[in-house]
Amino acid sequence: MKQWPFRCPCGGTYEPRNIEIRLTPRGSSEAVVLEPILQGACPLCGSRVYRVSDLHRIEATMKAWGVPPP
Repeated sequence: MKQWPFRCPCGGTYEPRNIEIRLTPRGSSEAVVLEPILQGACPLCGSRVYRVSDLHRIEATMKAWGVPPP
């Protein structure tokens, strides 16, 4: 697996950071917090990248709630 840093297409270098994501389906007061989610952020253009495993985790949580993918 390739390690950080990754290069952004704009020429910048993604800076790794751990974030949390709060997911709340429409019509519900219940929220789920997913953490840590590794996010790469480009300081030049603002682009964001995520690990595939974290995207699968987010998608699985949304599917469990019956939320269709975008």
